[in-house]
Amino acid sequence: MNDVALRADVSLGTVSKVLNGDPTVGAELRDRVFDACAQLNYQHNRIAASLRSRQTRTIGIIIPDILNTFYAALVEKLENLASASGYTVMVVTTGEDASRAAARIEVLKQRQVDGMIIIPSLNASESLEKTVGSGIPCVVVDRVSAENPFPSVATDNVDAAYQGTRYLLSLGHKHIALAVNSPKLWNTQERIAGFEQAMREGQGRADVRIVGMSVEEARMSIGNFFREPDRPTALFAANNLVTLGAISAQLDCGIDIPGDLSLLAFDDFEWLRLLRPAISAIQQPIDQIAVDAWRLVFQQISKRPISGQHVRAGAQLVIRQSTAAITGLGRRVVAK
Repeated sequence: MNDVALRADVSLGTVSKVLNGDPTVGAELRDRVFDACAQLNYQHNRIAASLRSRQTRTIGIIIPDILNTFYAALVEKLENLASASGYTVMVVTTGEDASRAAARIEVLKQRQVDGMIIIPSLNASESLEKTVGSGIPCVVVDRVSAENPFPSVATDNVDAAYQGTRYLLSLGHKHIALAVNSPKLWNTQERIAGFEQAMREGQGRADVRIVGMSVEEARMSIGNFFREPDRPTALFAANNLVTLGAISAQLDCGIDIPGDLSLLAFDDFEWLRLLRPAISAIQQPIDQIAVDAWRLVFQQISKRPISGQHVRAGAQLVIRQSTAAITGLGRRVVAK
């Protein structure tokens, strides 16, 4: 580092700040330091630096399933935000297993990550405070228990489900099913509450179906009630895995969408736009969730005052061709 400082004609402290990602160093000085590093083939020893600073500039991200499109998109946004701030992320998955989640969190603590961003696995929210402990910055995202002690970020699930259900009611549907993975999850409970509130106000027939945690479980369960003689006229799938299961069941049973059944998805991704018909969806604000989660964990790491400790972000209804209005004769017409 002394050689780099001499070559760049800056102080040793400036070299240290540049190599540790300090944003207060001006662009011209930063370029001189990096040029000197390149000329001298200097590689910064981050392990030694972390021993001195007691920080590893690493953030642990704990998610239930990397194959879940929502979680994958969220991890990508968080990784970009961390990289822009000079941090690296370490991603671990829990497979919806509370004991595995505890073990993964312990591994991250042993690796001395500077903070954690956690989406709890099934049945793990209640024990999260004990598992994480009080000595590490932590933000809980998406699945937040009522007694959650950590800063948190999530979609306003009650309002999102309420607005989606009100939209289906406005199309003339009175028998609407909400297909959910597990009522044990906080975000699912919130979506059920919003759905049932809208159905009460609209004097509709609320039909909450628990269809399982995997796409295959959802496919089989939804297929069974598609075959019922008194099936609902609209289906609200409560997350992207349930939506995949519903689409598979629809193909298995020969259900025409939206002719026989209107389909509304909670979670919006590119593949929903590419299907024919394209699927109407509740779009969660992934960018905002990632930005707020990163802000909250970074404020804790840097020991700054925490602003907006519990964030609930608004979702957006995106109307496409999979939802249709019912005429007086019961025939469904595709919404434009």
